[in-house]
Amino acid sequence: MICWICNQNEANSEEHKFKASDIRRNFGKKFDAIYYNGSLHSFHSEKDKIIKFPKVICIDCNNNKTRDADDAYTEFFENFETINSSIESNGQIDYEKIFGIKWKEKKVDLYRYFAKHAGCKIITGNTTEKIDLSKLSAFILGSTNIDNFYLKIYFNPVTKAFTNQLKTVKGGRYKSNDAFGSTIYLIKDNNLLFCGCIIKGSLRIEWFYSNNNSFNKKNNFEMSLENVIILNNEEFYPKSFYDFKIEDQMTYLNFGKFYLNEELEYSHYSSEIDELLRR
Repeated sequence: MICWICNQNEANSEEHKFKASDIRRNFGKKFDAIYYNGSLHSFHSEKDKIIKFPKVICIDCNNNKTRDADDAYTEFFENFETINSSIESNGQIDYEKIFGIKWKEKKVDLYRYFAKHAGCKIITGNTTEKIDLSKLSAFILGSTNIDNFYLKIYFNPVTKAFTNQLKTVKGGRYKSNDAFGSTIYLIKDNNLLFCGCIIKGSLRIEWFYSNNNSFNKKNNFEMSLENVIILNNEEFYPKSFYDFKIEDQMTYLNFGKFYLNEELEYSHYSSEIDELLRR
């Protein structure tokens, strides 16, 4: 298989589903953690294959060409308290406060990290359709003109409180709350579309990719202040947490009503796509 990013080298590298720096920061060198995707899987190392994608990109792209994207992601989430405080104060993420004078370049690099994650999710998904990731790979490799990839960021007060509580727990398997959703495939007007999300503590980051058409909205890399959508917790959590067993509680925590009803999730993403494609 050829690397989907450079489209030249052999795909011989396994990208982490969850960033290795996150795992090291949260768990240290020796740990007993779980990965939950409907069933429980133990892992004891950041190198465990269960927390990696299959080999769909090359070593050069993974270790060198996307290094700035990885570094921007790490720096962003090392400032989580600043992010949460800013959102709770004014409903915005302040990229200049997080990244300093180089915030423009690093904001783009942060989005490139999410683009790399989305591309790996798309390429390893169960679809037989022909997928064109050329614009996504061009963006990852340096272009800032991307009109068919879009991010939308939500803030979840419940997962923020839960993640803060996890920090106080000594030992055990639950030290961080990191998750990502299924890859959603939609077809609208002969256009193949992909959607998904990454959940990191208080943030739910939804991504959207169009295989054929451009979106009518683009992420603005010239704005240092970016509005965040605050989740309505009464609407997002229609059932009590006490109705679930512990591992199901974790899934319900992150996916709320979408965990209870898959059709609601498809309807949500379908509505978001309609808005992005509306002319």
